Amino acid sequence: MSTNIATAEWKVESAAEREFDYRPVPPLVPVSAAFAFLSLSAFLWDVLLVVPAIGLVLALLAVWRVKSGEGQYGGLKVATASAVAMPLIAAAAVGFHAYAYATELPEGFRRVSFTADISDKGLVFRDGQVQVDPAVKQLDGEAIFLKGFMYPTQQTKGLTSFVLCKDAGQCCFGGNPKVTDMIFVEMQPGKTVNYRPGLVAVAGRFRIHPTVDATGLNPVYKLETSYFSAAKTAY
Repeated sequence: MSTNIATAEWKVESAAEREFDYRPVPPLVPVSAAFAFLSLSAFLWDVLLVVPAIGLVLALLAVWRVKSGEGQYGGLKVATASAVAMPLIAAAAVGFHAYAYATELPEGFRRVSFTADISDKGLVFRDGQVQVDPAVKQLDGEAIFLKGFMYPTQQTKGLTSFVLCKDAGQCCFGGNPKVTDMIFVEMQPGKTVNYRPGLVAVAGRFRIHPTVDATGLNPVYKLETSYFSAAKTAY
C-alpha cells in the first residue's frame, strides 16, 4: 500500500516538474525566425537579398546563444531551422533573379545601362560646340533595351509618349532633369501605355533627336519604342 502511495506521489511530482519546466528563449531566436519569413521578400526585389544574409547571422548567433547556456535556454530547434532555411531562400531568390535577368531582354535588342552608357557620358565641348559624347553617338540608330522611371504628368492612361528619367529622384520629386538624364519615349503607332511609378523597361530604336515634350522638358535623346514592361530586375 505504501509503495503505491509513493509511486503516485512521484508521478504527481514529476508531472508538476514537467509543467513548470520552463526554459527562457533568447530574443535572438524569435527575431531570427521573423527574418526567415521576411527573407521571402528577396524574391520581390534583388536588393532585399540582404534580408536573408542578415537573418542568417542572427540565426547563427541565436544557435550559439542557446548552446552556450548549457541547457538554460530553449529555442534551439527554431534557431537551427531558421539558420538552415535562410541560405536556401537566398539561393532560390538568386536563381529566380538570374533567370529573370537572362530572359527579360527582347530578341534583337542590345542591353544598355541608362546611367553608365548614356547619362554619365553627358555632353562634351568640341570644335567650339557642345556635342553628344562620341560613345553615345555610336548608339544612334541602334536597337537598345534599357530601364528608367516615367516622368509623371496629369495624364496617366493611354500614353503615346512619355519622358524616361534615369532615376526615381529626378522624375518623382520635382526639379528639371538634365537633358542627358532623360529620353523622349515614343510608342509605335497604335500602341499606348499607362503610367507606372516603378522601374520600367523599354526597347526600341535609339535616336539623338532633341525633342520638347508637352511637359516642357527637352531631352536630347529619343527612343522609337516597340516594347514596354515593368522591369523584372533592378539592373
